[in-house]
Amino acid sequence: NVPMYQYEFDAYLSLSYNIGTGAFCNSTLVKKLKTYDYAGACKEILRWDKFKGQPLAGLTHRRQREYKLCMGNV
Repeated sequence: NVPMYQYEFDAYLSLSYNIGTGAFCNSTLVKKLKTYDYAGACKEILRWDKFKGQPLAGLTHRRQREYKLCMGNV
C-alpha cells in the first residue's frame, strides 16, 4: 500500500516473477519500501543475483536492468 511510479512497479514485478512472490514479500526490499525508503528498496534488487550462493552473470545483468528501471533510468 505504498504509492509508486509505474516504472518502480514494473521493476518489482519483474523481480518477484523471477524470485517468487514468497521471497519477494518477505524481503528486506519490501520492508524498506513500506518505510518509504524508495532508493534503498531499489538498491535491494541488486542483491538477488546469486545462484547457489555465487553471482551469476546473467542474473547480475538482469538485476542491473531492473535497478535502473526502478530508479527511473530507463
